[in-house]
Amino acid sequence: MTTTALPARLLTAALVIAAVLIGPGPMEAQAQPVCTVSRTGPGIPAPTGLPAGIPGFHAQWYGQSGYPTLCPGQRSTATVAYYNSGSLGWVQGRMGEAAYLGTWEPEPGQDQPSPLGGDGQRGSPSTGWPRYDRIASQPAAYVGPGQVAWFQFQILAPPTPGHYRLYLRPLIEGATWMEDFGVFWLVKVLNPDGSEPPPPPPPAAVGSSLGYSNINVPTARGTFNVNLIKERLSEVTVRTMTANTADCRDSCPVKPLAQYIAESGAYAGMNGTYLCPPDYASCAGKVNSYDYAVYNSVLGRWLNSWALTSVNALVTFSGRGPSFYRRSESFPRAPVTAGISNYPLLLQGGSVVSSESEQSAAQKALGTRGSIGSDGTHIFLALISGASVTDTAYVLQALGVRDAMNLDGGGTAAMHIGGAYRVGPGRQLPNAVLLMKP
Repeated sequence: MTTTALPARLLTAALVIAAVLIGPGPMEAQAQPVCTVSRTGPGIPAPTGLPAGIPGFHAQWYGQSGYPTLCPGQRSTATVAYYNSGSLGWVQGRMGEAAYLGTWEPEPGQDQPSPLGGDGQRGSPSTGWPRYDRIASQPAAYVGPGQVAWFQFQILAPPTPGHYRLYLRPLIEGATWMEDFGVFWLVKVLNPDGSEPPPPPPPAAVGSSLGYSNINVPTARGTFNVNLIKERLSEVTVRTMTANTADCRDSCPVKPLAQYIAESGAYAGMNGTYLCPPDYASCAGKVNSYDYAVYNSVLGRWLNSWALTSVNALVTFSGRGPSFYRRSESFPRAPVTAGISNYPLLLQGGSVVSSESEQSAAQKALGTRGSIGSDGTHIFLALISGASVTDTAYVLQALGVRDAMNLDGGGTAAMHIGGAYRVGPGRQLPNAVLLMKP
């Protein structure tokens, strides 16, 4: 048998390639340095505009990292921040005072295991969570009122490609759940070849009929009674109307919803923006004024056009097609036939818009809430009873609405259709949303 020696350079190259492909043997692995230091930064000072010192344990969502796209078996570190808006501090490791993130409705459910992480118990993967139903614990020994805790946790992509959600809610272990439920992570797990998984099926919408209906809508946050007007966009024209013909700052003209409808020949209508009513002491000197832009469809121009540069939400109509903007300042000033701004945007592309950290205490309280929305085919005008503003978003999502904006409610709530009030009449209104039929 004849052997041929490889040239030295070729032999060296072959060994290098072999080392890259095969890797070092067990005895060749390099010892890695071990980190023994763990640090957590100080709490972040309270941002402007957030409430503080609410009696008891309370939390406000303060931000989070982006949604990950992963291959099966890959891990990702997620971060979410909560601001301590209560009067009591969070104390690490002390039952009844320690802050955690718990699993929540609807996926995987309250105190239920998740396929995205856990402690290895009850079928959950082992990713370092404190427990299968506790996603993370507060990182600092103490988070005082007005400070921010940055929670971190590991997500493990399941072996089956698809779209997964992890809903979470802060709590004080052994004491109480805190606010701002509705926070979630959307995790996309790619196919083994790196291609996109099939899109997730849309959630089944709660059935609702055309015209007016009064229905109970179940959501993860409870069941809510809804006065609803639903019409095909192709069969109605939306008009936004104002009682004033020029910008007004005090003693502004108002009229009942029924008068708007009678004067315009409208088929149906509902109250519009927040306003400063005469029965509020704080509204002295600005009675019946409103700090929102409304397009008067008859005059063909904006009232309070200065408000189009604000951070309020906005919905416009060009003919029969709606456009929703989370911030009215992003509106391109294109021609419209109707338009109204208010705060906040509730839904965008079918997802709940997280705005609780910017909401007022009144918006978080339970009451009658107004809204306008669309699923791309229908227009929805809704008055929802016993709801917070965030509850309203979940109700509309359950109805199949894709984009929606909050409107006024409470003592201003009014809905009129078929020649009669279904809700109200409520206060007299400086503006209204009307539906016209040929």
